[in-house]
Amino acid sequence: MTLDRIALITGANQGVGFQVAKELVANGVTVLLGSRDAAKGAAAAQEIGEGALPIQIDITDSASIHAAQARIEREFGRLDLLVNNAGISRAARSDGDFLEGYAAANKASTASLDEIRAVWETNVFGTLAVYQAMLPLLRKSSDARIVNVSSGVGSLTANADPSYPYHSMYGPVYPASKTA
Repeated sequence: MTLDRIALITGANQGVGFQVAKELVANGVTVLLGSRDAAKGAAAAQEIGEGALPIQIDITDSASIHAAQARIEREFGRLDLLVNNAGISRAARSDGDFLEGYAAANKASTASLDEIRAVWETNVFGTLAVYQAMLPLLRKSSDARIVNVSSGVGSLTANADPSYPYHSMYGPVYPASKTA
């Protein structure tokens, strides 16, 4: 078993997760780059280089989560850092300008319940499922940490201020899922 710190970052093949992975690897952490798509995870790990290892994990799929947990247990015996980063802003894709119709389509009175369920399944329940699965491995660390990546649009304090630029867009889909 290695003495290096072991981190799992969900949604690490792009965006914030990818950047966090690069920073952690640069600081000597072995990073498991969690990705729904194994090929995209492998490409991201190759781009980062030594210290970055791809791991397939779809946070909405229990079998995928448990397979990732079993692999980490088998290969490392513990987990020191869990970065819950994977998330979606919307399930349904549209061809129009995203922000243009977002506020109107995502109010409590107009949001599709299927859309709300899909976003919450990933951002809330998927994140919680990963946390629960990885907790036994984190407990084996002498210095475990969990980081849950959120968003300013989920801030209740910011959204309570009518001058906050996204105040009018707060609704039950993405913003409320990030609050949760």
